[in-house]
Amino acid sequence: MSNFVTLTPILRVAGHFNRTPLLITCRLAHSPSSPPFSPVQTISEHSDLQYEEFFRYSSGRWLWDEDIQLRNRYKRFNVSELKAAATRSVGAKACVSMTKIAEGGFNKVFRLVMDNNSTVIARIPYPNVGRSCKTTASEVATMDFARTILGIPVPEVLAWSGKAENPVGSEYILMEEATGRQLGEIWDDLKLADKLKIVEDIVAIEKKFLSLSFTRYGSLYFVNDAFPGCEKAEIASDAPQSQREEIESQFVIGPVPNNDFWDKGRASLEIDRGPWKCPEDYLKAIARREIAWISRYATAMTPKPRYDMFMVAECYSQNSADAHIELYNKFLDVSDYLLPNNKELNRSTIWHWDIHAPNLFVEGNKVTGLIDWQDNWAGPLFLQARRPKLVAYNGDIMLELPEYYKDIEDEDERARIRAQVEKSIVLWAYESNTKRTNSVLHEIFDLPHGRTRKETVVFSTNTWDDDIIPFRQCLIRVARHWDEMNNEVACPINFTDEELKIHYREGEGWNEQADFWDALRGFVERDGWTSNEDYERALETFAELRELGLRDLTGDERLHFEKQTRWAARNASE
Repeated sequence: MSNFVTLTPILRVAGHFNRTPLLITCRLAHSPSSPPFSPVQTISEHSDLQYEEFFRYSSGRWLWDEDIQLRNRYKRFNVSELKAAATRSVGAKACVSMTKIAEGGFNKVFRLVMDNNSTVIARIPYPNVGRSCKTTASEVATMDFARTILGIPVPEVLAWSGKAENPVGSEYILMEEATGRQLGEIWDDLKLADKLKIVEDIVAIEKKFLSLSFTRYGSLYFVNDAFPGCEKAEIASDAPQSQREEIESQFVIGPVPNNDFWDKGRASLEIDRGPWKCPEDYLKAIARREIAWISRYATAMTPKPRYDMFMVAECYSQNSADAHIELYNKFLDVSDYLLPNNKELNRSTIWHWDIHAPNLFVEGNKVTGLIDWQDNWAGPLFLQARRPKLVAYNGDIMLELPEYYKDIEDEDERARIRAQVEKSIVLWAYESNTKRTNSVLHEIFDLPHGRTRKETVVFSTNTWDDDIIPFRQCLIRVARHWDEMNNEVACPINFTDEELKIHYREGEGWNEQADFWDALRGFVERDGWTSNEDYERALETFAELRELGLRDLTGDERLHFEKQTRWAARNASE
C-alpha cells in the first residue's frame, strides 16, 4: 500500500470530515455531480435590474473548469413572454413577481406570482440537456401518467412547449406549485410518529408505481407527440380493459432522450435508443453505443486532465480506447445473464429515480407532492428500484434505547444514540412495510449479488468520461462469483493474472480517493462544485492539500500528484 499522505487533519480543519468505510459503491443519483437546488433572487415586473441573473447560473462556483460549467448552464429566454404564458395559464391579468428558486444540474426553476394571488412554477432546461425537446415532452407525459393513471400526487402541468422556436425562446414547463412544505426543510424536526406516517405514504406511492408495467422499455410520450420509433404503450400487467384502452389512446413509448444516448457526438451515431423489447437489449445498447462512440471520437481526443488527488498510480487504461472497448465486449458477453432470472423483477416499470426529502412535499404527516420527473422512464424494475434516500441508514440497527442510556451523562452521546434509534426505526418501518406491501421490491433488495449485478450496469454508462476502474472491478466480481449468480452456463468472460495485476496496480488508491470525496460531500463535489459561501475556503483547503502532498510524497507518486493538482496552485495564486 502506498505511503500516500493522510489528508485527515486538513479535512477536519475544513469542518467537513465524516469518514465512513467505502468500497467501490454505486452512486445511484440522477447526476452524481449535479449541484444541489438552491434559492436565488427575486425580480419584480417593475425592477430596473437586468434579467442576466435569470439567465446565468449563480447558485455556486466550480474550483476547476468553471467557464465550461457556467456555459453549459447559461440560458437566455424571453422573460416577458414566459410571464405572459404563465399569466394565461391561470387566467390572471399580470405577473407581479418572478423568483428564481432553484438551479440544479439540468434545469432552472422559477416561481411566478400573479395579480390574483395564484402561483405558477416554471422549469427551463439548460443547454446541457441531451434532446431537450424530447426530454421536455417525455417529462410532461410521465407527470401526467403518474398523476392521472397511477394516482400519485404530482403537480398538474398547466402549459408547456417542447420546442425552443416559440415566443419564450426556450423549451419550458409551467405547472402548479406543489402544496405543503418541502420535506427537506422539516424532516429533522418531525416527530418519529410523523416520519413513520410519511414512510407509509412513500411505500404506498411505490405500490402505485408497481401496479402497471409495459411490454416495451423506453420513455413515455403523449400520442400527439409521437415521432418515428415510438410504439403503442401496451400494458403487460393485469389491468382492466378500459384502463388499457385509456393508456393506449393517450401514450406511446419511444426512444430515450437522456444525455447518455445523445451527448458529445452520440447524437450523430446510428445507435439503438429504444424502445426495447427486453431488458437485455437495453444492456446491449449501452455497450454498443459506447463502443461506437469510443471508436469514432475517443481515439482522436487528447487525454482529459483528472483532478483525483488520491489516484496514486497513473491509470493508463483510462485513456486507452482498446481497454474500454475490451471491457464493453466482456459486458456484452455477460449481458444476457446479469439481470435476475425471475422476469417479474425485470418488468418495464415507470419509477421515480430520486424519492428523497427535497423532492417531496407534505402537509402535516401526509405526502402531498412529488416533483422532479425529468429522465424518469419505463425501465427494468431491478435497475430502477432503490430504497429512498430518506430511509437510508448504514449503521448498527438499534430499535430501542439501551438499558445503559439512563446512565449516560454526556448529552452529545445521548443525542447520538437517540438518532441511531430513530434512524433504525425509520429504516425498519420502510423495510417491513415494503416486505408486506411490495414484496417484489423486497426480493430485489435481498437478491444475492444484487449489488454486483446492478453496479455493473450503472458503471457501464460512460467509462471514458467517468472512470474505467469501477466498471472493470464489477466485471471482475461477476467473473469471480459467476457460479453463485448463474448456474445455467459457464462464465463467458475471464481475466488473466496479468490483467488482474494491471487492474490492482492502476486501482491503487481508488478506495482512498472515494473516501476522500465522500468526506468532502456537502463541501466540494466531485466535479469541483462548491457553494458561494464555501468557495474561498475550498480554494484554501485544496491549496493546503497540494502543499501537504508535495511535502510528504516522493518519486513517481510526487510527480503524479504534482501534475494532478496544478489547478489548485493556479487558483491559489489568482
